[in-house]
Amino acid sequence: MFQYIYIIQGLQATLTLDNILALIFGTTVGIIVGILPGMGPMVGMVILLPFSYYLAPSAALSLLLGIYCGGYFGGAIPAVLVRTPGVPSSMMTALDGYPLTQKGEGQLALSGAIVGSFSGGIISTIILITLAPIMAKVAASFSSPDYFMVAIFGLVVMIMANKERLAQAIVLTCLGLWFSTVGVDNQTLALRFNFGTVILQNGLDIAPMCLGFFGIGQSLLLLERKIIETDNMSLSLSKSNLDFHKICVAFQYKITLLKSGIIGTAVGILPGAGSILASFLSYQEAKRSSQHPEMFGKGNIEGCIASEAGNNAVPAGAMLPLLTLGIPGDPIAAVMISIFIINGVYPGPLLLIKEPALINTIYFSLFLINIVAFTLLIIFLKPFAMVVKIPNTYLSLGIMVLCLLGLYSLNLRIFDMGVALFMGIIGYIMLRLEWPFVTWVLGMVLGPIIEDRMRESLSLSEGNPLIFLQSPISLCLFIATCLVIIIPIIMDRYYTRVN
Repeated sequence: MFQYIYIIQGLQATLTLDNILALIFGTTVGIIVGILPGMGPMVGMVILLPFSYYLAPSAALSLLLGIYCGGYFGGAIPAVLVRTPGVPSSMMTALDGYPLTQKGEGQLALSGAIVGSFSGGIISTIILITLAPIMAKVAASFSSPDYFMVAIFGLVVMIMANKERLAQAIVLTCLGLWFSTVGVDNQTLALRFNFGTVILQNGLDIAPMCLGFFGIGQSLLLLERKIIETDNMSLSLSKSNLDFHKICVAFQYKITLLKSGIIGTAVGILPGAGSILASFLSYQEAKRSSQHPEMFGKGNIEGCIASEAGNNAVPAGAMLPLLTLGIPGDPIAAVMISIFIINGVYPGPLLLIKEPALINTIYFSLFLINIVAFTLLIIFLKPFAMVVKIPNTYLSLGIMVLCLLGLYSLNLRIFDMGVALFMGIIGYIMLRLEWPFVTWVLGMVLGPIIEDRMRESLSLSEGNPLIFLQSPISLCLFIATCLVIIIPIIMDRYYTRVN
C-alpha cells in the first residue's frame, strides 16, 4: 500500500512545473554540449552544477540527469554528419553513420542513432527499477570492510581502464586521495594539510575542482585548436525534422535494441568501465549476430542503432551503484553525488527506504528525459546540428564566464574561483598530455569513503588487516580486484607474443 503512495508522490514531484522545466532545460543543454566535439555532458553538468544547488533535490537531479542523458543523444549527430563524434563513445556510430551520409542516407543514419539512444535509455531505466531494490537489500547487509573493498574495487577498475597511462593514472588517483584529506579530520579534529590557512580548514570542495578540470580546462583547449571542420556540413534535410518512415525502419531492429540496452546497462553498473566500452561491446555483438556482418563499417543502420543504444544505457546503469551503494562509478556520477549530499540526502542501501518518493521521482524523470530528448531531436534536429558552427572563441569564453560566475554565487568566495582557475590550468595541461585526470576526481570522491570505512574496520579488528578478507562479500571483491589487475596484464603479454 505504502509503495503505491510513494509511486504517486514520485510521479507528482516529477510532473511539477519546476521539475519539468529543469528536466527540459537540462536535456536541451545536454544535447547541445553532446553535439559539440570536445565538450560532452560532463562540461554541461559542471557549468550548471553551482546553479543546481538552489533547486530542490528532485529538480536538481532532473537537471543534471537531463544533461547526462542528453549528451549521449547529441553525440551521435556530428559522428553521423561529419565523422567527428560529439562524445568519445559515439566513435563506433561514425563507422556506419558517416558512410550512410555519404550515400545520401543521412536521415536513416540519424534515425537509427536517435532511436538507439531512446531505446537504450528506456531499457536501462526499466532494469534500474527492477534491480535497485534487490541490490539495496544485498547492500543493507554490507559491513564496513565490504564498503571499503567496494570503493577500492571502483578505484582499481578506473585505473586499469586507463592502463595505457597506468603510471599517470596511479599518480593522479593518489593526488585525489590526498586532496580528499585536506581540512579537519572528522574523528580526531586534527588539522590536515591546510598549510596554516583558515580557508582550507573546511577542505576542498568538489565543485571548483570539477569546474576547473572539465569546464575551464576544456575551454582553454577549445581556444587553442579548431576541433571540427563544418564548412561542408549538410544535413540533406528539406525541413528541420526527421522523416517518420526512417524512424519506423530503425524501430524494426528490436533484438539489437534489446541486447544493446542490456549490454550498456551492465557496463554502466561496473565502476570505471564507461560508455566507450558499452558502445564497442554493443557494436561487436550486433556485428557478430548479424546475417550480413561484412556490411558493418560500410554503412549499416544496425551499427548506428547498437552503438547508441549501448552508450545511452550507461547513465541509468551508473545510477545503480550510486543509489544503492553510494559509490560513484565515474566522474559524472561523482558530480551527482554532491547534489545528494548538499541537500542532506546520502546515497546508500538505506536511501530506498528513507527517500522512496525521491527515488521514484528519479525513475520517472529518467523515463521523461529520454522521451523529451527523442522528441526534441525529431522536431528540431537541424537547428541543434547547426550548433557546431558556433565559433570556438565565443563558446570557450562563455563557458569560462558561466563557470566562474556560478561558482562565486555558491559561497561568494574568491578563493573558490582561484581554485577553479588553478585546476583549470592543470586540467588543460593534462588534456594536452592526455593524462587521465578523471582518476583524480574519483580519488577525491572515494577518498572519504575509503578512509572512514578503513578506520571503522580496523577499530573492529583492533588493527588486524585480515578483517578485509573475512566476510564472503569483501573476499569476493578482493579477488575481483586482483583479477581486474592480473587479467589485462596476461592479455597484453599474450597479444604481444602472438604479434
